[in-house]
Amino acid sequence: MNRSGFTLVEVLIAGAIFVTTFACFGVLLKTSINYVKRVEAKTQVLYQARSEMERLSLIPFEYLASAAPTGTTITQVAVDLYLIKVGDLYTLRSKYQ
Repeated sequence: MNRSGFTLVEVLIAGAIFVTTFACFGVLLKTSINYVKRVEAKTQVLYQARSEMERLSLIPFEYLASAAPTGTTITQVAVDLYLIKVGDLYTLRSKYQ
């Protein structure tokens, strides 16, 4: 007898493969969405820190040490040099810039 089509075992195996593949894509999608959210948050913090760095670059060198807002660390490295830390960004500011 010649029967065309799939047996029940073949259909069950194909269904299991489909469900497993679909579940893996779901996990990958969730992981990538979480990653994108973390990157967006870090990017926002980076832009805020860069903006603060730009604001500090406009302050004259003599007044820089007293103009440090909360979250900004200004350390005098030499007589004419400051190390400025805003968030995770560091920069050096010279009296001669």
